[in-house]
Amino acid sequence: MQDEITRRLDTSLDMVKDHMHSVLMSAESFAHIRKVAQSLPIFAVDFFGFECRLGAGIGPTDCALNLTPDGARMLAGRHSIPPPQELQNGPWEKIHSFYREWGDTRQPSYADAGATWLEFDLSSELPAPNLLFGYWPRDVEIKRPPEWLAGTIIPMLLGDSVSESMRQNFLRCLEACPVETNDFQIGVMLARNIQVIRLCIFDLPKDKLLPYMDKIGWEGPIDELQKYMEAFRPHADFIGLHLDIGERVYPHIGVEPNFVAGCWSRQPRREPRWYGQFD
Repeated sequence: MQDEITRRLDTSLDMVKDHMHSVLMSAESFAHIRKVAQSLPIFAVDFFGFECRLGAGIGPTDCALNLTPDGARMLAGRHSIPPPQELQNGPWEKIHSFYREWGDTRQPSYADAGATWLEFDLSSELPAPNLLFGYWPRDVEIKRPPEWLAGTIIPMLLGDSVSESMRQNFLRCLEACPVETNDFQIGVMLARNIQVIRLCIFDLPKDKLLPYMDKIGWEGPIDELQKYMEAFRPHADFIGLHLDIGERVYPHIGVEPNFVAGCWSRQPRREPRWYGQFD
């Protein structure tokens, strides 16, 4: 085997190529994903997965990864190995700044690097990262208050496009959550021509859904949202809500039924409720 320091992720990707059905991943998508994998040292990556749209014929298959602590240190410039040349320009400069800030907010540094994700939209010719990260503002050992998020991280990632109304809308969506809610994911789509903040909420109590959506000024069809939530509840441990926040809280919303142990630990042979979700 090659030296672990220099080996890239594409060497592992090639090992699973023959097991990827063309319905799930076309040859074109595999070539795009391989470009991403070629730029990543294998020591830096903890999880590497694929995402495709079901029921829509053959379309682009995207990929996502989270980092090891050493991978996060590398992107922050705090590792003996610098980031590869492919990971040094354009949106990667914002990613580097994020990981420097992230590493300074808890001890030991980068212990929760696996809670950060880089996602790649492979419909574009040159793969570029979108950034998502777990957020638990009430965990006292982590120094990441909402003011740090809205005043430092979001402007650093989105630049001048963050207006005061956008920042206030985002803070309102956080502050309107019930006190027992403390499981979020924040997303910034650096690779897309859209200036929004993605806010995912994973532990909103069932009886607090309607008051919450009213407090944040969501203008979508609440009856339709309730219909989907009730349909999925018997087939999941929890249901996440994905909001897009900009100059307003946009009506488009994502509904994510999932399992506490994580979907990769609860594959259909272990978790029969998947079949109810697909039905």
